[in-house]
Amino acid sequence: MDGLMFQAVTGGVIALLLSVIAYFLKLLIQDFRQLNRELSKLKELFIRLEAEQKLMMTMIQRTRSQPIRKSSRTNLGE
Repeated sequence: MDGLMFQAVTGGVIALLLSVIAYFLKLLIQDFRQLNRELSKLKELFIRLEAEQKLMMTMIQRTRSQPIRKSSRTNLGE
């Protein structure tokens, strides 16, 4: 009878440990999925920022390459 009781308790403890491990694995998988979604959002944001930076650089280069126009009224007092 002692052997049967020992096996039952051992089986219960093992089942409990396996269920705890399964629960934490489920949480870990959910975290990885959430991390993957956030990483894809960051990649998209990075691509947008790169495009905006290139646009700003081209705008700056255009303004630098254009000749500076002098206004006809250089002195306001005259």
